Amino acid sequence: MKDLLSSYLNDGKEKIRLGQAVDCFKGKAVPSKVTEGDFGLINLSDMGSLGIHYNQVRYFQMERRQLLRYLLEEGDVLIASKGTQKKVCVFHKQDQEMVASSNITVLRPQRSLRGYYIKFFLESELGQAFLDSVDNGKDVINLSTKGLLDIPIPLIPLVKQDYLINKYLRGLSDYNRKLKRAQQEWDHIQQDIQKGLGLESSWD
Repeated sequence: MKDLLSSYLNDGKEKIRLGQAVDCFKGKAVPSKVTEGDFGLINLSDMGSLGIHYNQVRYFQMERRQLLRYLLEEGDVLIASKGTQKKVCVFHKQDQEMVASSNITVLRPQRSLRGYYIKFFLESELGQAFLDSVDNGKDVINLSTKGLLDIPIPLIPLVKQDYLINKYLRGLSDYNRKLKRAQQEWDHIQQDIQKGLGLESSWD
């Protein structure tokens, strides 16, 4: 890992520290027994490899003024700062306002870097090595916020970042569409088998 990082740091290419290109804040600590309400709370379990599972997010009630500094915006990068797995997701604005839980660090791109571009880098072999280097935990992940913000990201033109992002999002959309179709076809096959066994009523 040291050789990989050393080679990258000395390759002569332009880089920018994350801390120079983002605003950073920790998520909100919300009691588990809080009343159900209008605000969504994104937990680590809601973060998947392909994005945030908005359909399983739980909702809670709290005065909005208490949440103002935590409300998520389009393009925010959510990073698991604690837990057992490294996770990085980009937030997309939903119908209801949402916050991240306290074991998630939020990066809000301000200039030079797009949210998805940060995600791509942190999920690369090099990015994972950097995350490992700023992990102070033993049995579970405990990312150093200072260390995270010191990670140098390759600085490329925004137009190139946007090209990579659009390619990724188109591919993801196509993947999800094919996955849904494959699931429908598989369900149909299973249904045909049940009908062949004379058990079609179980699929009604």
